[in-house]
Amino acid sequence: MADWIPQPLELVLDTERDRFGVVVGWDHDTRRITLRPPEGGRTWHPTRYRRATTTDKLRARVNKLNKEGRPW
Repeated sequence: MADWIPQPLELVLDTERDRFGVVVGWDHDTRRITLRPPEGGRTWHPTRYRRATTTDKLRARVNKLNKEGRPW
């Protein structure tokens, strides 16, 4: 997380909650990030997070399709 600055709409993993979120806010001074679920919903402020890997992105997509009740 050292030099990485999350970009708007980038997929991020909240490592404490093991929950994916899309970046909707970033405070450069405090390094505080605001995420919302990829499918929409309430925002939250994780304290530990990291950039989503390719595997994470696939996992998030499968989760979304499963919630929608659609086959992969």
